[in-house]
Amino acid sequence: MGLLVVGALALTGLAAELAPVVAHWLTGVPPHRTVPGQTWWALALPVPVGGLVGLVLGRRVGADLDSAGAWSVPGALGASAPWHRVVEVRMERRGRRTVVALPLLDGSIVRLRAPYDGHWLGRDPEFERKQFRIRLLWETHRYG
Repeated sequence: MGLLVVGALALTGLAAELAPVVAHWLTGVPPHRTVPGQTWWALALPVPVGGLVGLVLGRRVGADLDSAGAWSVPGALGASAPWHRVVEVRMERRGRRTVVALPLLDGSIVRLRAPYDGHWLGRDPEFERKQFRIRLLWETHRYG
């Protein structure tokens, strides 16, 4: 989503940069430049940089499930839920997204960062299947 926003901003800036040239081509009036011609690099550069940052960081956020429990990836994000402390596995609405929530014995709730289902580019056609797999793992491993 960030790549689309940065791309739209870059295209808007590029259109503003090229507007005097197009106006000169259409009307014959000499272009009046207030911005240097090299500024299009500053407008277009965030698009590939934003895409690379998204690719590098986007794959590192999620949840890791094993026989011991559910763990946030990367671990610095906090939440962990050993299966023996999980009361149930359920889906929960968080704004415009649906996430997997794991209520614990002490009353706290661990919300997994992935999988989630949302709108537009956040749509996951496999969300229910993934939630079912998480529930199956919990039922298999909750009593050791």
